[in-house]
Amino acid sequence: MIRTQRPRVLIVLAHFDETRNPRGRPDFIPQGTGHLFLAGAFARDCVDIWAYSEFHDGPLVDETAFAELDMLVLTGVTAAFDRMRHLTAYARTKSPRCVVVAGGPAVRNLPVSSAATFDYACQGDIEDMQAIIRDVFGEWAAAETILPRFDLANWAGPVMYVETSRYCNFKCSFCALTAEGRRYQGYDPAYIEAQVRNAPRKKYVLFIDNNFYGNSKDAFLAKLDLIRSLWREGLFEGWFALVTGDFFRDFSNLEAVRAAGCLGLFSGVETLNEAQLKRYQKKQNLVVPQLEAIQTSLKAGVAFQYGLMFDPSSQTLQAMHEELAFITGESTMPLPAFLSLTIPLLGTPLFDECVAENRFLPSAKLRDMDGFTLMTRPLDALDEVSAFARRLSRLDGQRFRILRHCVGFYRTYRHSLSGRQMAHLLANSLRLALPSVMHHHRLPMRSRNEDNLTYVTTTQPLGPLYTPAFRVGESFRSYFTPTMITDASGTLDETIAMNLEARKGVSRHAGRTRSVANARTAEGG
Repeated sequence: MIRTQRPRVLIVLAHFDETRNPRGRPDFIPQGTGHLFLAGAFARDCVDIWAYSEFHDGPLVDETAFAELDMLVLTGVTAAFDRMRHLTAYARTKSPRCVVVAGGPAVRNLPVSSAATFDYACQGDIEDMQAIIRDVFGEWAAAETILPRFDLANWAGPVMYVETSRYCNFKCSFCALTAEGRRYQGYDPAYIEAQVRNAPRKKYVLFIDNNFYGNSKDAFLAKLDLIRSLWREGLFEGWFALVTGDFFRDFSNLEAVRAAGCLGLFSGVETLNEAQLKRYQKKQNLVVPQLEAIQTSLKAGVAFQYGLMFDPSSQTLQAMHEELAFITGESTMPLPAFLSLTIPLLGTPLFDECVAENRFLPSAKLRDMDGFTLMTRPLDALDEVSAFARRLSRLDGQRFRILRHCVGFYRTYRHSLSGRQMAHLLANSLRLALPSVMHHHRLPMRSRNEDNLTYVTTTQPLGPLYTPAFRVGESFRSYFTPTMITDASGTLDETIAMNLEARKGVSRHAGRTRSVANARTAEGG
C-alpha cells in the first residue's frame, strides 16, 4: 500500500466497567497496558498514533476520534468482545477504508466471530502486530523492537509497568491462560532492561507478569540481580510483582526480593478453603499454608496483597459469609485488594464444567463476565445470592469491623512495615470501609439506573453502551447486539459452541495471525 502521508492509527483498550461508570478509573492500580505495548510495534516517527484506554478514561464515544482513520487496533479481555464490535462499527462508519485489527483473549476464544468482524483476527502474541503493520503499510512503518509507548499514556500516577515474562506454568481451572494453553516464557534480560530504561524515571515499577517467580529458580535469581542493579542506579523507587504460591516454599526468596528493592507482592490467594482450592486446581496454593505465607511476608518487611473469589455455584452463602468473617476478623493478614465472583471464562476447565453440569443461567451474556454479575445457578436462593454479589465489591455493612481490623493490623506490623507500605495497605482497607471519603469526587459512580441492576445475568440490563453513541451504518447495527452464552432455556448458544470447537483447531505456532475478508468487503465498504 503506497502512502503519501503518515498513517493515522487509533489503538483502544476496550472495556466494559462493571460499575457502569462513564468516567473511567484513573486511580486504579494496575492499569491495562496492552494498548501501549501494541503502540510500540509501530515505527515511532512514521505513524500518527492515538492510544486510548477505556478502563482509564471511560468509554470512547467521541465521533471525531474515528474520522480519517487508516487503522483501528483493538485489544481487551474476553468480556470486552462486544465493546470491540461497537468500536469497529464506529470506525467503519466514519472511515470506510479503515483496517481493523483485533487480538487478545476475546479474539482467541471467539475465532469464528472475530474472523467475520475484523480484518485481522490475531491468534498469536503481540509480535504479530509487526507483521500486520508491514502487510498493511510497509516495512518502514514497523518498529524493530516493541517497547511500550508510555509517552502516549495520559496518566500521571506514581507507577510504571514492566513485563519480564508471559503466561504461567500453572493451570488453574478458572484462568484464561489455562484456556489458551501456552507455555510460560521468560524474557531476555536485555529486553527487560530496555523496558525499564524506556519508562518514566523515579516511579515505582509494577511487574505485570502473570507469574514473576516463574519455573526456574536460577532464572529468577538472575532477574533479581538485574533489577537490583537498575534499582541501585536510581531508575525507580522500588517495585511490586505478582507471584504464585510456590514462591513462599522457600522463605529466603523474601529476603532476596527485599534486597533487590521489592516493596510488596501480590498473590492470588482466591480462597482460604482447601477444598475450594482443589476444586480450582490451584495446587500452588497448597504448598505452604496461605496464612503462614502472608504472615511471614509481612514480618519480613514485604507488603502482601491478594484477591478473593467466591463461587456461589459450588459454595453456600453460609460458607462465603464465614470466610469473609474470618478475614475481616484476622488482623494478622491484610484485607483483600479486591473481591469478586469466580468467572467461568470461555474455554477454561471451569467453563466446560459449568456447561456439562448445566450450571449457566438462562440468557447468560458474555458482557456480564465481569466478576460481579452472577452467571451460574447458585446453591442458595437466587435473590439472596444476588444481594451478596451487590454488596461484595465494597463489603457493604461491615464498616466498623473493617476499621477495627485496620487498628489490629497496624499494631501487629507497625515495626516490620515501613510507613509507606503500611499506608498503602491501610488505604486499601479504608477504601472498602469508606469509599466516598477515600476517593472523593473521583469515586467510580454507577449509572443513574443503579437500582435496575440485578447482578444476575438473565435480567441484568445491557447498559447505554449498546445504543450507538452516534449514527452508524445500517449494516453495522447488528454489532450492537449482545453475544450470548446461553439461550432462554439455559442451553449453550450455538455460536459460542461453534467458536469453542473452532478454537481447538487454531494453530498456536504457525500462522498465528490471520488476515480475513469480512462483511465490509462484501458490502462495498
